[in-house]
Amino acid sequence: MNWKWIVTAAALAVLAAGCATKKGFEVPGFAFGCPIGETKVSSMDDLVKAKVVTEGRRSTVQATEIRCAKAGDLLKIDAYLNNDSKSVKRVSYKFRWIDREGMRAWEEEAWKPLLLYENSNLMVNTVSPTSKAVDFRLIMRREE
Repeated sequence: MNWKWIVTAAALAVLAAGCATKKGFEVPGFAFGCPIGETKVSSMDDLVKAKVVTEGRRSTVQATEIRCAKAGDLLKIDAYLNNDSKSVKRVSYKFRWIDREGMRAWEEEAWKPLLLYENSNLMVNTVSPTSKAVDFRLIMRREE
């Protein structure tokens, strides 16, 4: 009878340890599939703030969501842009690729122009040009 108590106690200990672990499916250092390193990200807004850089004057076109996935050794990125104004807006964007040491992993991309109609959303997507690129920044600028 004593061994039944030991087995029951061991089973309860294993169950309690399993319930105490962090919930969710994210790998440490990633949020929404995107690499974040040591940055604290608790929401999509935090991730967008960490990954999007605006050059020049601010535009009404804003990134609202970023999702990442691995495509073999490469990083695949989907970024959702939103124009909530009542007029057509012109913006340009490019991705800056960063290696493990925090340096540029690839040469600077050319600016890609976009035209976003009033009250519209648009998804831009890309795949990293090299497996050395383990992180990125989406750089946007106003063209008006």
